[in-house]
Amino acid sequence: MKKLLGLVFLVAAALVLYFGSVGWPSFVNIWALFPVGLFLFFTLENLVKKDYKASLMSLIIAFIIANAILDILPLSSGLVIGAGVLACVGIGFLFPETNKKEA
Repeated sequence: MKKLLGLVFLVAAALVLYFGSVGWPSFVNIWALFPVGLFLFFTLENLVKKDYKASLMSLIIAFIIANAILDILPLSSGLVIGAGVLACVGIGFLFPETNKKEA
């Protein structure tokens, strides 16, 4: 995992140098999408750990940020947060946490 993360950072550094000399695309501010990518990484990391509630919350935060930047859907942040809380409660009932010390 560390090697993959290292390669991602090396590719990102190369892209920064390339776009710095050529010019950034004008359609989206790429630095504003950095937190979206970070939260998507946390989503995948929590899915691998099988922590579904944390994964869903990270995905919701990423969607709220991306929706604020790109206007993907005409939804307010409060509506998305409310739906996310309800979904987390539902996931909590479907996949209850097991205490590993007792098992």
